Amino acid sequence: MTNSSDVLTTQQAARILGLSTTSVQKMVISGELEAWVTPGGHRRIFRSAIDKLVQSRGTAAPTETGARPLRVLLAEDDPIQVAYFQALLARGGHDVALTVANDASQALIQLERQRPDLVVTDLMMTPFDGYHLINAMAQESAYQPIEVIVLTALTRKEVEEDGRLPNWVTLYQKPLQAERLLGYLDALATRLNRAGQFIQAPAQPKRGPAA
Repeated sequence: MTNSSDVLTTQQAARILGLSTTSVQKMVISGELEAWVTPGGHRRIFRSAIDKLVQSRGTAAPTETGARPLRVLLAEDDPIQVAYFQALLARGGHDVALTVANDASQALIQLERQRPDLVVTDLMMTPFDGYHLINAMAQESAYQPIEVIVLTALTRKEVEEDGRLPNWVTLYQKPLQAERLLGYLDALATRLNRAGQFIQAPAQPKRGPAA
């Protein structure tokens, strides 16, 4: 019997390969990546086909245990807030690959390059703010599986009264509490592993009092 973790959706394959879902679909159509279609019309890909493709490109194939770090994209234009976020990550046990963008336009470039598991964004940035980033992500189907956290100095009431923030993002106020972020990363890593994303298991966390 085939293990469920050996069979991937095109979205799961895209995350492992660091490509868009559309790119993976084109690879399947061209025959570069072996796949089949379910009776319901959904493409499915064997994990072995992913490993074969990775090996043919001369790179290391991910493994289920300690495969890769969590990929986090931080959109923040305040160097102090960036340093604070990095300090919070250092207190946790997760292996995190952090990319920092100074505004929404840079974040969108990194989204296409990095395909993060999580986007953390400030709202008030110039010249392009967090609302611009979130709206752009909402319009691109390849970005919709990516988790989004909004960090803001605004109160929840102010954000709600503004009315531009969609209900599918997670809203945290600054300063971000360490336990809240690290608990979120724990849950995210668990979900990704269950989906066959093979995230690096966290080491023993170094957690002190909440920031």
